[in-house]
Amino acid sequence: MNRRVLFRDFILINILGGLGIAVMFGGILLQMKQYIPNPQCVFLQATHLYCPGCGGTRAFFSMLKGQLWRSVRYNPAVVLGAILILYYEVTVIMTIVGKKGKVYYCRKPWPVYVYVGIVIIYAIVRNILLAVYGIDLMG
Repeated sequence: MNRRVLFRDFILINILGGLGIAVMFGGILLQMKQYIPNPQCVFLQATHLYCPGCGGTRAFFSMLKGQLWRSVRYNPAVVLGAILILYYEVTVIMTIVGKKGKVYYCRKPWPVYVYVGIVIIYAIVRNILLAVYGIDLMG
């Protein structure tokens, strides 16, 4: 493992992630001030079912307010994604600053596969609850 390459990639990914978050917040602020329209979910309009991303903004703001259960109910992808990102951030920093050359982060992609699987299963369950039982977890 080359620490310089790991450090360079870590910095680059965090800069790009920060820019992405800044653009997202800028778009949300412009929508809140009604300078740009709120985009409607095409999947929701066409099928009257929620896509895997529906509720993400509500979940994000609920998480920021410390309302984790509400955030998970809106869309667990946000909380699970934050946990996954935090895990990788901490373990990559531990690997970079560690003296023994030990790698602390998981090099295999299975955590991402588990994350995607949970998001897809939740989307299916949420839509079954809505379509069959009339239970709207976003309402």
